[in-house]
Amino acid sequence: MKLMKKYGMLALATIFMFSLSVMAQDPAPHQDHHGEKKEFKKGETPMISPEKRAERMAKELELTDAQKAQVQALFEKQETKRHQEMEKAEKMRAEMKAKFENERKTNNEELTKIIGQEKFQKLQAKRTERLEKMKERREMRRDHSKEDVQSK
Repeated sequence: MKLMKKYGMLALATIFMFSLSVMAQDPAPHQDHHGEKKEFKKGETPMISPEKRAERMAKELELTDAQKAQVQALFEKQETKRHQEMEKAEKMRAEMKAKFENERKTNNEELTKIIGQEKFQKLQAKRTERLEKMKERREMRRDHSKEDVQSK
């Protein structure tokens, strides 16, 4: 009975020490559902050139020169199409931005007529204050996520 009590106490002490050591470890880094975002400067293309992609594929799959040329032509065609789509999307984005800006101006003018210039100025001040707070929170989150990435 005494021996069983000793082993029970020893087991409890071991479990306790083990749980302390597990809790003392750094927690796993928090990853949001988006995963890590890679930052690219505007205009910088993260894609490898069609020539290099075709070269790599030719090596990996032991393609003939004719196959390599066809693959490279396909990759070049894909890249051209991708650039065209990106330009189209950028143009649409600029048009939408201009449209929303015009709508905002119209709405602000109507609101000024309804509530008066003085109250509208108060509203604008509150909007600006809210926007600044939002920017600060965004910066804090961005800084915090950079610290998490650097600590990995």
